[in-house]
Amino acid sequence: MSMKNFLWGVLLISILFSCGAPKVLVLHKNDAETAALQGNYAQAVEAWKQYFSQTAIEKVEGSAFANAAKSAFKSGDTDLALNWFDQARYKSYADTEMYVTLAKIFEEKKNISKELDALEYITENFSENSGQINDRLFDVYFEIESNEKALQVWERLIESSKNELLKLDSYFSIQMDLKDLTVCDSVSLVLLEKNPVHIEALDWNAKKFYWLGENRYQSEMEKYEKKKTTRQYKILLKELDLATADLKKSLTYFEKLWKMEQGKEYASYFASIYSRFGNEKKSKSYQKYMK
Repeated sequence: MSMKNFLWGVLLISILFSCGAPKVLVLHKNDAETAALQGNYAQAVEAWKQYFSQTAIEKVEGSAFANAAKSAFKSGDTDLALNWFDQARYKSYADTEMYVTLAKIFEEKKNISKELDALEYITENFSENSGQINDRLFDVYFEIESNEKALQVWERLIESSKNELLKLDSYFSIQMDLKDLTVCDSVSLVLLEKNPVHIEALDWNAKKFYWLGENRYQSEMEKYEKKKTTRQYKILLKELDLATADLKKSLTYFEKLWKMEQGKEYASYFASIYSRFGNEKKSKSYQKYMK
């Protein structure tokens, strides 16, 4: 073979390889995307690995790393998913599903600070999946006791989420911490409709009606002691009837609580209520729990 023919042969082989390599890379990428669409995530991951191993990293698009990471997560390899997501973020790529997946990964890993970063990034940059994201964001804010932010997210929750028992329970706890009495009154009643033995809601109403009655009793007795007239006495009797009604209401809640928890705290309320009713025998029966 002449030198001229040899050189032509080498050139031809080089051309064939240079044309074939991109086709092979495209094939790996297409295989990965097709496998993912078919739900074969492990297969997709392997195809992505081949694609990345044979492609200069500066030529790989951020979206490719993001899609590969999503497949890795769905295949159960969260560490690989995080690695590829980091590559996508390094290339300044982001999409909603990417950050939703990141939030799920950090939730599984119980890394609440990074999960929160992902959730807040979504709410600040995307509008998709807002219902799902707000649900979780409210739970996270409640968990870290960021009450004001939790209430802001509460306003964005859909009605079906607001009516979930667990969400209402968290909302009630927040409002108790913030001492919003009006909201606590209404939410406690909703909670009791959903769960008649909801301890915190029973406790709220029991003490609310107790102090309404007790404060009214003490206030009116004090007024009468200062001005013992026939007119003031009539007012006293009317007000004591109202105080008694409130104490009876509180008793219905305390009785439910007593069935679940008999102890010093609730016994003191029973003893006081029955003392106001003039039933000293029953009052003393509860005093023994106070020792």
